[in-house]
Formats: sequence, C-alpha cells, structure tokens
Amino acid sequence: MSYIKNVIPLPKHRLLLEMNSSSSITVDLSIKLHTMKYRELRDEALFAHVETDGNYVIWGSGRVKVTINELLDIVMHGEQLE
Repeated sequence: MSYIKNVIPLPKHRLLLEMNSSSSITVDLSIKLHTMKYRELRDEALFAHVETDGNYVIWGSGRVKVTINELLDIVMHGEQLE
C-alpha cells in the first residue's frame, strides 16, 4: 500500500506531501541539512527535483531516499540526535 500521492518542493527546504488519505503534511527539512543523510539536499537544484514512489521520497535517482516514517518523525519531533 502506498501512502504518498504527490510531493511538492517548497521554499526554504520544505516539502508538501499530499497523502492518499486526502490529507497533506508540510515537512521542514532545513533542520536536518547538517546531517550526513540530508546534507546533499542543501543543493537547491537537487532539492527541487523530488519525486515519490508512494512510500519513499526520492532525490537524485535514489541518491537520497527517505521513508514516510522518517518524514513523519521529523514533523512530530523536529531536530533529533542521530
């Protein structure tokens, strides 16, 4: 079952996730850009070319791949130690 219907890049390293449940979520990834996993997303051109397969949010043909659960964790808890 897929969860994400569409993903739209927003200014300041935010994403709008349109869910299959008809809800939407805005995720602020700017707080994660200093981490190893997300540091490539500082490149605004890469960040703007985001896509989804329904379960993952993907940049650069898989260079950066994030699960819906990881994104929801960022929404719920913000900055966390890794």
